[in-house]
Amino acid sequence: MKVIAIRRENYGTLWERRAPLNPTQVKGLVDVGIQVIVQPSARRAYPDKEYKKVGAILEDDMSEASLIIGIKQVPIQDLIPYKTYSFFAHVIKAQPDNMDMLDAILKRNIRLMDWETMCNYQGTRMDSVFGRFAGLSGMLDILHGMGLRLLGLGFNSPFMHIAAPHSYPTLASACAAVKSAGEEITSGLIHEQLGPITFVFLGDGAVSKGAQYVLSHLPVEFVEPSKFKAVAQNGDRRKVYATVLRRQHHMVRKSGEPGFSREEYGTHPDRYRSIFAEEFAPWTSCIVNAVLWTYDQPRTLSLADTKRLFGSHYHNGTNGTNGTNGTDGPASKRQRPDYSSTGLKHRLIAISDITADPGGSIELSADSTSIEKPFDLYNVDTGKFSPMTFNGDGILVCSVANMPSQLPTEATDLFGELLAPLIPEMATSDATTPLVEGQFKPGLQKSIIASNGKLTPDFEYIHKLRADNGV
Repeated sequence: MKVIAIRRENYGTLWERRAPLNPTQVKGLVDVGIQVIVQPSARRAYPDKEYKKVGAILEDDMSEASLIIGIKQVPIQDLIPYKTYSFFAHVIKAQPDNMDMLDAILKRNIRLMDWETMCNYQGTRMDSVFGRFAGLSGMLDILHGMGLRLLGLGFNSPFMHIAAPHSYPTLASACAAVKSAGEEITSGLIHEQLGPITFVFLGDGAVSKGAQYVLSHLPVEFVEPSKFKAVAQNGDRRKVYATVLRRQHHMVRKSGEPGFSREEYGTHPDRYRSIFAEEFAPWTSCIVNAVLWTYDQPRTLSLADTKRLFGSHYHNGTNGTNGTNGTDGPASKRQRPDYSSTGLKHRLIAISDITADPGGSIELSADSTSIEKPFDLYNVDTGKFSPMTFNGDGILVCSVANMPSQLPTEATDLFGELLAPLIPEMATSDATTPLVEGQFKPGLQKSIIASNGKLTPDFEYIHKLRADNGV
């Protein structure tokens, strides 16, 4: 009989309540003759008794299992030699925090199958599921935060009635609260001094689509990027407005040559710069960042951009640029809402950096925030953050690193839906035997980071990354 184990999550945050499979999915495996050991956990979103009811064995000892699965990294002391493990290892970029764990995996002859590089039989990436849930949670977080921030600036708003995502038992109940806030917006409860509330989504992948889904429960009108400025100036306060920016909408060649080439950007991103600061940022109430950034790519909003656009000089009649692009100077300021009688000195209220990428494409993002304390207020003039502060000068920033954990039940359901069909094949893995190329179907084969004490050929580059970075 094949034996697998679901480990309890005991790495990092207390908020990790997800599991790789729900009880119904475990029942499906038990019914086809796979024995499932579940380590007891009082914190898991699905209670132990539900797993036991469908035939799982509740047991701390996982030594009988050949395959051990989980969500987050495994503490080194818990790694059992000569087993196959599958979890989000976060090692493929030679992340320093996880290199000791990778060394232990190699030393103990563990076969590591990483969810981050795994695809199901239809070619869907396993990590795309949690990308969507990061977007869902990140959007709920920032709507909640905007309510608090606006209150700190002297404005009551419908966003006050949206709570943090973990406050809701289901995604449906969270979206119902957003819809209720939307009805208040439709009735005209956005203060006239704020103008229409506007959102910019950076990227259109799984993360962005999850965030857009939440926003769709407000009276939102999505517009083309070319129309964004106009609706920000003259739109209806009984709606919110949003646009989705892909690279071609804000990345331009430094040479001045028109057009955007995905191929050129992929190989020579240094040839491009972003015009987000000039064309979109001054008209945005909330930025939702859903794109990953690498060090060779141009930033979307640099620290210099932020200071130029939103520093203390802004409300003195200029935003600090040269006025050549039609968005700057006193005339432009008169086109925007008059905030002179309020604590709000510019339109930008909040940034949801769902990528939680410190110093990345939104350069002001610092270290990730936590579910317990999800918000920092960034003072543009000093460059400093004040945790969980909602009044005074600044931009509210949310960059929770483990956002999917805030909707653990549905995240478990959807992830397990992709995973369950793969388990019978994964359960055949025997880490005590040599890994033979082609032993598994491609979606699983390419997920194997380590086996038999070595990195697999596709991941040997990690050694070089470690050497280059001194880890």
